Amino acid sequence: MADKRRVAKTSGRLIAGIVGVALAGASVFAIGTFDLPRVTAAVPSAVITPTAADQTRVCAGPLVQLAGDGSSNASSFGAAELTIGSQSEPSQTPLAAPNNVAGDAFGSPSVVSEPSAADATTAPLLAAAQSQSAGLEDLNGFAASPCTEASAESWLVGGSTDVGRTSVLALTNPTRADAIVDLEIFGEGGQVEAPGSQGVIVKAGEQKLLSLAAFAPNLLTPIVHVTSRGGQVAAVIQHSVIRGLTPNGVEYVAPTAPAANEQVLAGVVIAPNAPLFSDEDYDDNSPALRMIAPGAEAAQVSVTFTSESGGSSPEPLAYELAGGVATEISLQSLPAGNYTIAVSSDQPVVTGARTSIALGESSDLAWFQASTALPDSVMVAVPTGDSPVLHLANPGSRALTVELDASAGDTVTTKIPARSSVAVPVSGGVSYELSGAEGAYGQVSIVAASGISAFAVQPANPSATPVTVYPR
Repeated sequence: MADKRRVAKTSGRLIAGIVGVALAGASVFAIGTFDLPRVTAAVPSAVITPTAADQTRVCAGPLVQLAGDGSSNASSFGAAELTIGSQSEPSQTPLAAPNNVAGDAFGSPSVVSEPSAADATTAPLLAAAQSQSAGLEDLNGFAASPCTEASAESWLVGGSTDVGRTSVLALTNPTRADAIVDLEIFGEGGQVEAPGSQGVIVKAGEQKLLSLAAFAPNLLTPIVHVTSRGGQVAAVIQHSVIRGLTPNGVEYVAPTAPAANEQVLAGVVIAPNAPLFSDEDYDDNSPALRMIAPGAEAAQVSVTFTSESGGSSPEPLAYELAGGVATEISLQSLPAGNYTIAVSSDQPVVTGARTSIALGESSDLAWFQASTALPDSVMVAVPTGDSPVLHLANPGSRALTVELDASAGDTVTTKIPARSSVAVPVSGGVSYELSGAEGAYGQVSIVAASGISAFAVQPANPSATPVTVYPR
């Protein structure tokens, strides 16, 4: 009987346990099946739209010659012609250039500005560009440059500090705060140890001229990374060449597109009257693509070409770029013509291109920059010069119809088929409002009697956009 009672007690406990597990499971099922009341608290926040800043463009001012005394003092020798494009009446303010010993006798760097409306969600359309011809015994050629926005970071791909080559770096600060500028200089041997290149002070409302050779002499292929704290600066290099006693060109090197895995250079001109160049040693008369992978890792790069003439394009090129080394890829095998050059890489890269034309026994050079894709509407200022051309590249899968509304003259409409490029003749000293250009890339080139020049059409920085603020 005792064994039976123990069996009964044990069986009772097992049954109670099973029933308890079942009830617990039913409770869990019920909790998972029915919605329970939720207690939540909204995170306090506020959506604020900042007041849109004025749109400004910084113009580098006239061409200069270094003093030749080992300092960065320079002297301007002629006036640059300025073209401004706007939907209203922008203001123009001259800036000081303390180490230009000519003062403002031939003009000065300047700021073109246009106020944004208080309730504006898009920036007003504004563009400006300048051009100047030089005809001195030791400085000859034609140079055009866009007036650019000041920035905390820019890449300058171009110039040289080799024998007979001069590169003057102009840093212009249009803001109300002094700018502290750091320069990273890269060459064919990698990053250069450049004493004095860190903490360069550019005072508010001033331009500082610097000889690049003072930081990094004897560089064939310099690339300069400019960063600033405090005020922002507009950076540009004036690059000139003299071979023996003969001047062989002058050009502005404007900022190129930031480092990215995909880069596009529209309208690179390989002129039919290219100067002779040597195949034996490095010769900067030869057309070339200059680029760098700024990081430490090597980059696998593919370069493709699209001819504006619509004919067959050259075969793509493949290269490996060592990290942090400025590299030039020769383009001397390209037939004469205009090309869109697309660079694709597995690492971010920065790039620009150089070409030259013959001018009798002399020559002139042009630097082309990569650009970012254009918005639907953009203003383009075409500087004074002979036979300017607006190059538009459309890498997209649909055709674009772009309308060019000129400040003087007739409106022009052009179609850009998918994955192709076009060259549109425009007028010097005239501005154009482009519409329908979203996704395209632009470049302006001028082949004048006094030389060749080019610059990329860079879209404006975004205007003020709403920001959500979360108090702590």
